[in-house]
Amino acid sequence: MATSFALYREFSRPARSFLVGSFLLELAFGFLWTLQNLYVRSVGFGEFEAGVLLASSAVGVLTATFPSASLYERLGPRRSLSISCFALAVAISGLALSTTLPMLVVFAFASGAAVTLHRVVSAPFVVSESTPAVRTHLFQAEFATHAAAMAVGPLLAGFIAARLEGSALLEPEALRWALIAGASTALIALLPFRALGDRIPDLKGRTGSVLEVLRRPNRHLWTRLTAPHLFMGLGAGITIPFINLFFTDRFDIGKDSLGLVMSTSSAAMVVGTLLTPLVVARLGLVKATILTEALSLPFFLILAFTGNYALAIGAFILRSALMNLAHPIWRNLIMEITPAEWRAPVNSMSMLGWNLGWGLSNIAGGRIIEVTGGLLGEGTDGYAVPMLLTIGLYSIAILLEATLFWRFRELGRRGAR
Repeated sequence: MATSFALYREFSRPARSFLVGSFLLELAFGFLWTLQNLYVRSVGFGEFEAGVLLASSAVGVLTATFPSASLYERLGPRRSLSISCFALAVAISGLALSTTLPMLVVFAFASGAAVTLHRVVSAPFVVSESTPAVRTHLFQAEFATHAAAMAVGPLLAGFIAARLEGSALLEPEALRWALIAGASTALIALLPFRALGDRIPDLKGRTGSVLEVLRRPNRHLWTRLTAPHLFMGLGAGITIPFINLFFTDRFDIGKDSLGLVMSTSSAAMVVGTLLTPLVVARLGLVKATILTEALSLPFFLILAFTGNYALAIGAFILRSALMNLAHPIWRNLIMEITPAEWRAPVNSMSMLGWNLGWGLSNIAGGRIIEVTGGLLGEGTDGYAVPMLLTIGLYSIAILLEATLFWRFRELGRRGAR
């Protein structure tokens, strides 16, 4: 840990400003993640409509993926990240002020596009602002920043919504003002991002657009990167977007308790990320990814069937920590095996696979929850079946990762050549 903190001090000033801005932007997204489904239900819609909005956000992600890489390459980090902040603030505010499904769909789409710009930029920016000696630690810090924001965001969102509702506001109004408070943090993120330089990424050797790069002979790289994330996204999209409704419906908890549950899982990820360099040094990037993902699966099985609130919280926290710890390791792997001039579009392709799966399964997840209550036995609710489907889809993704990337198994391991 002392070595990690020493390396943190070696991060460049732009890298540190980026981490502060990323925390604030992801904090805003944490408000949206926690409260969107609850707000949708408070204005008269059900799980299916909530799934429609989640799918709309995923379509926004898919639509923005390639343009985000091109925007970064043309505008540089300062201006592209500033656009992301402003767009996310507008999207969250617009969603909070909407009560009709068409307008909710529009702003959900915009929120997905806005946050995608930030996440597409992140990986190539981290690589450009780090030396090989500190790169894994900067990826670790970037993910820890995201996890910390997703810990604080839900906690604040639940607290603010509960306090506002307790002050005689009706539930829709309380959720509306809490969402607007979250949107304001996206605007504040403009300050550290505006401190970044305008340096455009060095793309020597790059010719043509992203789509032209995709037509190069080694397009098998894109297939290998996309396939595992497609199945991960399919599995996640059936279950994860509805986890706030799962705890609310199955255990009848309030908004402040919900915020605490969701923030605690993210806090566990922050603690876990401190161990990431040690795991990678011992196992390498590929085996570390596969192991952490595989260990998370039994906790999904517990969530599917348990009626014990404490056990459900424990399983959710451990599942979140293990599955999400694989994310920065996977991104590091992608960036290490990709030529410098292709990193932004490669990161886009990886995100495209995951978000395509996520978007396809969001609507299905809402419908499955609505129609499968009691299907696995008397007393079971509609959340058990989608969680079992998630286990199956995640297992396929893990097998694909092992098959397609095993030849890189020594990459990142201490002492490997």
